[in-house]
Amino acid sequence: MKFRNVVAGLALAAATLAAQAAPVLILRAVGGVDLNNLLLGQQFQVEVIVRGDTPGEVDVNSGGGQFADGSPFLQANNVDFGTIKQGIDWTLDPSLFIIDFEAVQVGSDVLFTEGSCLRSNLQDYGCGFGSGPVSFTVRDPNRLPEPASLALVGLTLVGLGLLRRRA
Repeated sequence: MKFRNVVAGLALAAATLAAQAAPVLILRAVGGVDLNNLLLGQQFQVEVIVRGDTPGEVDVNSGGGQFADGSPFLQANNVDFGTIKQGIDWTLDPSLFIIDFEAVQVGSDVLFTEGSCLRSNLQDYGCGFGSGPVSFTVRDPNRLPEPASLALVGLTLVGLGLLRRRA
């Protein structure tokens, strides 16, 4: 009975080692952009990276790369394939694609990608991979004055008040 348990345990361990972990897509801003503090008219980039535990070549199917652009707050201007090419290892977090955006309307929403197809030299993982959602907020820089402007207006009023008092 113990021998059977040992054999079953070894078989399970071997199957676990042989199994390929499915890759995960991660959405992140490029260049340290704060997605929760975007300004109206600001242009920025977001990339989708592939992360996985299985080393091996990564490729993307030509049907991949569909995305939701968060309309009407953001407008997607361009989508470029990133560093994905034959020989890239998933453990290096290669970029799947990079999306150029422009903030076109004030508001908040979520950003996500969907429908990406992934395959490696070891296995075809199929389609339907998505990343996100990641929240974002677009603000109008002209709506509220900055603190320095408010302080300048306040000092001006105090100065005018003092001048009037002396006269």
